[in-house]
Amino acid sequence: LECLEEALHIRENHYGEEHESCADTMQWMGNLLRKHGDPSNALDYFKFALSIKQKRLGGDDIDVANTLFNTAVLLDDIEKHDLSLVAYKEALRIRKLVLGEKNQEVADTLFCIGNVATVVENHKEALEFYKESIKIREALIHDDDPSAKELDDTLLFISNPASPRPDLLSQYEKLNQCFEEALPLTKLIMGTNHPDVYDLLNRMGEVYKKLHDWDNAIGSFQGALRVKRADAPEGQDDIEVAALLQKKGEAHLYKN
Repeated sequence: LECLEEALHIRENHYGEEHESCADTMQWMGNLLRKHGDPSNALDYFKFALSIKQKRLGGDDIDVANTLFNTAVLLDDIEKHDLSLVAYKEALRIRKLVLGEKNQEVADTLFCIGNVATVVENHKEALEFYKESIKIREALIHDDDPSAKELDDTLLFISNPASPRPDLLSQYEKLNQCFEEALPLTKLIMGTNHPDVYDLLNRMGEVYKKLHDWDNAIGSFQGALRVKRADAPEGQDDIEVAALLQKKGEAHLYKN
């Protein structure tokens, strides 16, 4: 902290107290204080940094959005969830404006808003934010991963699927986090046998397959089967049931 304080003092003497480089140093000081368990003083530094950046860079600058996002994370730490929602949502507005709707940072922000909305028990709003995050993540993966596109591999020799590239692996893991948060909310709001529950479980199974998590893939497909068959007349399975059974069988094959 002493190094940062000295750096801040020098920058203030050279540039003035409201220069963006001073804001950067303040934000690092806030990060350090947060790491060492002093969230109250950390928040003060984040507030100073945010005020300077808004004045110097304008309200729609991406650096302002990043500082708002970091401030929201700190507000979550000290359980000021109403304020963190405000900060996250403003960061989301700017990130969408500057980066576009289909962007990883936008998806991350939506996921964080969903988490906070869940904590304050605004379940319907939380689910909508998770769904929007899922939609973006799936679109990004579809663009970046050729293997994510549907292929007819019924005539191919059986072989273990290739692991995703490291950068794609992170995207699949984040997508899976969204699914895991959205599933219980969907069951709570829609009911355990709603088609949306079936859809989520089916898609979760596909992501678990990409992650080579065969046990959870099998469990997800089994859950989707249970939902699909819940309201169907006995002995009258449709073609989607056959597809789920095949996916579950393939996961068992890869597991063994």
